[in-house]
Amino acid sequence: MKFGKRVRSLASPEWATDYVDYKTLKREIKLALSTENQTLDQRVTWFQTILESEMQKLNVAHARILDELIISGLKPLQQALGTRWVLPPATARSLLLEVLQLSNQVDAFRRFVVLNSLALVKIAKKFDKAANAGLQETENDEDSDEISTTTARLKAQVLEDLKCQSFYDGSELDSLCDETVALTDRVMLCVLPDGNFRLGPRALTCPICLCADVQAPITLSCAHTFCWSCLSRAAQHRFRSCPLCRRAQSVDPRDYEIDGLVKRFKRAYEFVEQALDVAPLVASPMRQILAEAFEVGNAYLREVEDQYAALAPLPSATFEEPPSTMNNLKVDLEAKVPKEEVELEEPEPPVIFEMGDIVEILHSEQWYAGVVLQRNEDTGVSDTYSVLWWVKDKSQRFGQRTPRHLLREPTEVPVPPALYEYAAGAWRTAATWALEPFRRLRSRSDEGFSDRKHTQKTRNVFGLD
Repeated sequence: MKFGKRVRSLASPEWATDYVDYKTLKREIKLALSTENQTLDQRVTWFQTILESEMQKLNVAHARILDELIISGLKPLQQALGTRWVLPPATARSLLLEVLQLSNQVDAFRRFVVLNSLALVKIAKKFDKAANAGLQETENDEDSDEISTTTARLKAQVLEDLKCQSFYDGSELDSLCDETVALTDRVMLCVLPDGNFRLGPRALTCPICLCADVQAPITLSCAHTFCWSCLSRAAQHRFRSCPLCRRAQSVDPRDYEIDGLVKRFKRAYEFVEQALDVAPLVASPMRQILAEAFEVGNAYLREVEDQYAALAPLPSATFEEPPSTMNNLKVDLEAKVPKEEVELEEPEPPVIFEMGDIVEILHSEQWYAGVVLQRNEDTGVSDTYSVLWWVKDKSQRFGQRTPRHLLREPTEVPVPPALYEYAAGAWRTAATWALEPFRRLRSRSDEGFSDRKHTQKTRNVFGLD
């Protein structure tokens, strides 16, 4: 999907007219470069004027939206809560749901800033590419170098101008996020029946750069979280899997939503969501309010995830690897060599497992290690088994009539030789520690025996016996 359609798909409806009109800017670039009565400097100046007007429009929209969120959203909720620590159920429900709605609007505001910043950078690159492609056909090498230098200066100037804009400066947005988080925690203290609890981790650590407080965290579809800059560098180097679990997926941060306040609420109060049916929450009058709040938060997250899932990855995140030369040679040889008739071999009979056999079972599209407890009294290929297996959270699962096609023999995983050396070293260290007390006892007994032997020899010399 092209970036212009991507912006329109992710744009918030209430601010649809405030976004950068990416499609119109592309059309203006095409029309400007098609005319031959302008020099390169005139075209660069014209384009720079357009970008400045777009930045000014974004500054005005940014100030207006920020004032709306603070004046119409944050301040009334802070005044409604006041200094109270005990709330009636109706007031607690209204405040908690409105705080979640405000958090969702702040997340949309952050998405507004990110999309527009990316749009300005990409349109500058689009102008650079179009200018070089259109003028290099008619100019000599020296002029081509001059064109590249001029457009490169334009891109650098756009980035510098972008950093100076108020909508790009994240200090006001960060302040709004901090006040919203504090208000959310304050309301939750009034709603939860017991204040003696520990919040989940608020600050996230990137496992790549080890940054202790990630400001723009991105959570991939495998649930691993990284900072924006690390994922951006990974995407530039054509990584197509998670740096931790190696699950195949896009790692371009532009394909994901920045973890916002709603996801932070979900992460920080996950222990509350899991304990809704456990004392003391199960008997609390606030249980229904908390359950409704988590349902609303999950609905907000699903809506954003569905928007991003409906979009195809950006072209920079997907690429087709050219087939290797050996594969091409193999295909050519197979095409030239006539195919010989191959005798059909009889299929091997399925393996029959017995009680106590170690197997692997297919559960939720993944294979897990298990053990056969019993082979049920069935016949033929439709044998069923009673199987006990273990999942990732170290809990057990039991299947009483598991079909044969869901079982397989354990696959052998090649173990690197260094792991054997490490295990041998660990075994030697453990054996040394385990045998050390016995060596000390033996050394003491040997010393006692030698002392007695020396005393007996002395008595024999002096004739004391």
